[in-house]
Amino acid sequence: MTFNSFEFLLIFFPGAYIGFLLIHKIGGWRAVYPYLAAVSLAFYAHWSLLLVTVLATSVLCNYAVGSALIELRERKHLSKILLLLAVAGNIGALGYFKYTNFLIDTTNLVAGTGFSHLDLILPVGISFYTFIQIGFLLEAYSGTAARPTFDRYALFATFFPCVTAGPLVLQSEMFGQMGDRKDPAFSSWRVMVGTTLFCMGLFKKVVFADTIAPYADQVFAGVAAGSGLDMATAWTGSLCYTLQLYFDFSGYSDMALGLGYLFGIKLPLNFNSPLKATSISDFWRRWHMTMTRFFTNFLFSPLAMKNTRRAFAKGYTPVQRYLSAAAWPIVLTFLIAGIWHGAGWTMVVYGLIHGLALAVNLGWREFKMPALHPVVGWGLTMCVVVSGLVVFRAPDLATAGQILASMWGLAAFLTEPASFVQLDLQWALPLVTLLGAIVLLMPNTQEILRRHWVSSDPKPAEDRAPAWQLVWKATPTWAFATSVVVVLAIGSIKGQSTFLYYQF
Repeated sequence: MTFNSFEFLLIFFPGAYIGFLLIHKIGGWRAVYPYLAAVSLAFYAHWSLLLVTVLATSVLCNYAVGSALIELRERKHLSKILLLLAVAGNIGALGYFKYTNFLIDTTNLVAGTGFSHLDLILPVGISFYTFIQIGFLLEAYSGTAARPTFDRYALFATFFPCVTAGPLVLQSEMFGQMGDRKDPAFSSWRVMVGTTLFCMGLFKKVVFADTIAPYADQVFAGVAAGSGLDMATAWTGSLCYTLQLYFDFSGYSDMALGLGYLFGIKLPLNFNSPLKATSISDFWRRWHMTMTRFFTNFLFSPLAMKNTRRAFAKGYTPVQRYLSAAAWPIVLTFLIAGIWHGAGWTMVVYGLIHGLALAVNLGWREFKMPALHPVVGWGLTMCVVVSGLVVFRAPDLATAGQILASMWGLAAFLTEPASFVQLDLQWALPLVTLLGAIVLLMPNTQEILRRHWVSSDPKPAEDRAPAWQLVWKATPTWAFATSVVVVLAIGSIKGQSTFLYYQF
């Protein structure tokens, strides 16, 4: 059951929302939190009872360990051992479900063995709920987390708008909203704004992402089957996938924020027009923002600070200091972030591409190189982003290499293929142009809804939108426009189209 399925739209969501209002009327917000935790487990159980058992076990174990870490805060040695064991247990469980068969393949390749794959089911969203809870453990150990009640912790770890594909929430964002609340569960403004945001996300997913997806699929599947590409088709297919992933994931994130808002819990932003970024650092501040925050807070910053202190203590030269305290930590961080996305060498290479690009970007600033014109910066950034996404999407490195070679005029060095992918460029190119213009020229959803801030992130200080910019208002015109969006979105739902990030 996905947010864009009729089952969710017509049965699960209305039932869950009516129950939310009734439970609040009977028991107030204190009764709402365990209810929403139960609803979230019911949502997740739709995939299978086995998988919800895995999720529930993870929640129980991490709550117990997190509570112990808070109790043992003064006993640093013991709590550090407990933290390390708990993090290792979480990574071990994630590794078992997600990376076992990848390790078998690698072992067979290197050692020439013939081990068979294990029959494993990858729990939906395991990377997300595992890292959300690791974040809680780290903050419990550092003393920045208070002990929550179990029902509130269970809701934090399983909240159905974000358990499958983020955002990666922090405990402070969720528990801070679960205090002694007096506000009503139902608010006409909350319903209007939350529904509008959800519908915008639904429209992005089923109209934009699902419409352009077949063109990307044709190119990647064709090359994987042995066909070749000319340069125009290679670029068009790569841009189709870039736009498909953008609208798929940003659509999901909008729907998650809208659902959270409707149920009284604000979630952090995950997208802020990343394809408008003028540097690769800027891109990662805008794309999958909560993942970037997680890896920055818990991996890059501690490692960079530690290496910086050592560099100064040992009197490193500026180049040595840059390599130790900036380049190495950022490459390692994005290598791990790449592997976090999925099991395969393509994800390793994807992480390395972005890690190295970020290292160059940091070095450029560190050594005070001339600032690039924004247009040049945007062009270089998009070259890295689109090329990286080719590796991200390709089923293997050979397919990725062939598409990249065709994109960058190196196809002559490849074996002449027996056939070429025949993409309908008459439809694909106008579609890429239209969606690209929407991405680059239109305001994003939080900018459109800026008068009604729906995120747990701080509202930007400047809230006066330019006169030309679309800004949502509770007017008949916007109600009509939203209705059109809903009708088009629902009319575009075809079969079961899952979100791309569900596989992570």
